[in-house]
Amino acid sequence: MTINEAPLHQKVAVSSLHPAERELSDIESRLMHLGFIEGAKIEVKRKTTLLNGPLLVEVRGRVVALSQAEAQLVKVEICSC
Repeated sequence: MTINEAPLHQKVAVSSLHPAERELSDIESRLMHLGFIEGAKIEVKRKTTLLNGPLLVEVRGRVVALSQAEAQLVKVEICSC
């Protein structure tokens, strides 16, 4: 699942960010610098009700806003942490 599909207030772990067969895009590079790397624990704090509205996501102790397009790039899985 992607961050967009992750349940609110539940810890999930980043499983992948981009396919290995191509170069990182600027958005993917930005996400990695923010801490969205494989194995990172994140939590979706808030989803907006607006169509294509941003999500608030906690990663590495800070809350960042991600657009729907950015959030779709990050694959996550439910973790038991």
